[in-house]
Amino acid sequence: MRLRLLVPQVKPQPTDRPKNCRWCGSALLQRHQTVLKIIIDTQVQETQAIRYRCATCGRTFRHYPVGVSHYRQSQRVMGLAVLFWTLGLSEWATSHVLHALEAGIHRSSVHRDRLRAGALLQQRGVAVGHVRALGADETTVRVRGQAQLMGFVVDGETGKTVGVDLLMKQNSAAFQHWLQSYTERLGVQVLVTDDLATYKPVSEALGLPQQICLAHVRKWVTNRLKGIAGWEEEKALIQKVVRELPGQGGDRLLRLEREVGRSPPLRRLVVDLLGRWPALVYHQGRPWVPATNNRTEQAIGKSKVRFKTVRGFKSVAGALAGVALTQWLYSGVAVHNLSELVA
Repeated sequence: MRLRLLVPQVKPQPTDRPKNCRWCGSALLQRHQTVLKIIIDTQVQETQAIRYRCATCGRTFRHYPVGVSHYRQSQRVMGLAVLFWTLGLSEWATSHVLHALEAGIHRSSVHRDRLRAGALLQQRGVAVGHVRALGADETTVRVRGQAQLMGFVVDGETGKTVGVDLLMKQNSAAFQHWLQSYTERLGVQVLVTDDLATYKPVSEALGLPQQICLAHVRKWVTNRLKGIAGWEEEKALIQKVVRELPGQGGDRLLRLEREVGRSPPLRRLVVDLLGRWPALVYHQGRPWVPATNNRTEQAIGKSKVRFKTVRGFKSVAGALAGVALTQWLYSGVAVHNLSELVA
């Protein structure tokens, strides 16, 4: 993936004036004072801030140049700190690199910058319209040494991440509570999931058809068949039905279920496939419904790779910030403006 990055620029002095008072909104402002501000930046060390007095409320405030705020770090340094961490550097390593660029900050500042940027992305949210096929999956992240369950929701057609949420439990009631707001708000028509049995009651409760990931099903069918001795002809037929998904596949499985009664493991496998059959073939005739849940797993992978190098987070806020930043960086858009992380 090619990433085109726009780094915030820093000006030594303001090139405009504020339109309104930040306190009362009045447009009657008087230039009051010019003050020197020392900043941490890779190119600019000194800037000027202009103080304005409001003629209406009498209060004063500072107006900063482009790329400068009330923080000592410039927005350029903040953006670079967040970018370096998101790309894989530790907070300490990010601090060292910025010191080499003559804009050194402590690792604690890097930590605050990424938490602030992650919170900003979460507040901004993702602009999502109508989603017909909603993909859902969950993963675990280490927080203070404990496994924390996170749920990812994506647009099954485009792969765009719709939302990431903390999940308290891994059961149908918790999953229904998690997905209900998405299905109602986005006009979802089908739920795309893996083969976890927990999702079937959820789709039924939400009144939505379900498409089960064929990749997961074919994998566990192969693994279960390897543990069954004999019945080679019947096992080959099961493999063929699962691979080709013929129109009469359900009838074939039903007949086969009667024939393999003397092999309880094989019969249980056939019964499991019969119960899942409508959810295996729902995508047929509906090209907008993905046959697998790969797009959701790809969305998880954008953050999972970084999680493995972090080896755990110290807080839930840190974990959510990490998700927001990695999803933003690897979203697939043509240009990433680092100003979005520090505005």
